[in-house]
Amino acid sequence: MANGKTQTVLDLWDKLTTATEVLRKIHAKQVAAYNLTAPQFHVLEVLYKEGSVPLKRISERLFVTGANITCVMDNLEKEELVRRVPSRKDRRVINAELTSRGEERIKKIYPEYTTGLEAAFKSLNETDKKELIKLLSKAFPQ
Repeated sequence: MANGKTQTVLDLWDKLTTATEVLRKIHAKQVAAYNLTAPQFHVLEVLYKEGSVPLKRISERLFVTGANITCVMDNLEKEELVRRVPSRKDRRVINAELTSRGEERIKKIYPEYTTGLEAAFKSLNETDKKELIKLLSKAFPQ
């Protein structure tokens, strides 16, 4: 039998994993409607928010291997949504960039995506959301 502190951690773990799975399913359904996988969407999202980004940084942001990013990029390039561009500053670095077609696609998807996320968190008010962000940032600083 778990003591009070241990039970609290177990309860926290249960809530976080449940939340993660629920959100992952919502997310997968949303991006599948646009014939994208979750990693493909996340690459488009990173490039939409940040512009040209080294592939290594994308793999770090998405917590995936370089080999995985290579595969995701290959598939996005086939759809003409992204392109690889050698860095002007360091010849060893390859950046990813959105194509005009990719930018068009993510601009179309993004408002519906954020609306879906807002619906997922509808039971929390703005103060609750900010507090949750603060607490999770404290527990998992990056």
